[in-house]
Amino acid sequence: MKVLIPVNALDRAKGRLAEILAPDDRARLTLATLRTVVDAVRASGNDAFVLTRDERIRSEAEGKATVIDEEPAAKGLNAQLESAIARLAANQGLDEVLILHADLPLASEAGIRAVLAAAPPAPSATLVRSTDGGTNAMLLRPPGRFALAYGPDSFARHVSAAAAAGMSVVEVDAPSLALDLDTPADIERLLSLPEGFESAAGRLLVDVGFGPKT
Repeated sequence: MKVLIPVNALDRAKGRLAEILAPDDRARLTLATLRTVVDAVRASGNDAFVLTRDERIRSEAEGKATVIDEEPAAKGLNAQLESAIARLAANQGLDEVLILHADLPLASEAGIRAVLAAAPPAPSATLVRSTDGGTNAMLLRPPGRFALAYGPDSFARHVSAAAAAGMSVVEVDAPSLALDLDTPADIERLLSLPEGFESAAGRLLVDVGFGPKT
């Protein structure tokens, strides 16, 4: 299974956390969660493909994931993902792909395996909803049956589009993939969980002043 992980450039990473985290700390947080996600993909026996234009992210992924360069002419996340999927399909063939966000601090092998186990045969879309109504994971069998719609309320839009395209739609309850780090409330939620406090992202956040010091 090819797992496509889009990652924003570090100088633009986690903009909604700018009021509480310095730019360098936001970059470190992005790299920490990316490592967690890539490690979970590898542990699940799948192949990670990191979509980025950032050289630091490229260096971080080296040896662990295949890096796909962003397409300069493609504007926005949806266009970038669709371009990357088209290039993967042209080069290697692609009858299924799992799109997984890079900012999932609790991402786990078990969560990824749960998505794969729940996925119906093609044509199907299998999704994990984020706490704010986004789409943190989406397995498409095959990709390309509908336009991607990442952004606010993307989960509902993806479900609707997949159903309209004649695909079976399944929502998976995978707690380790449901929490992303977009807002200060997400950080509070992460650090309220024992496993979140002990995660790579949690330890970094404690180091920069969040939560109790140990």
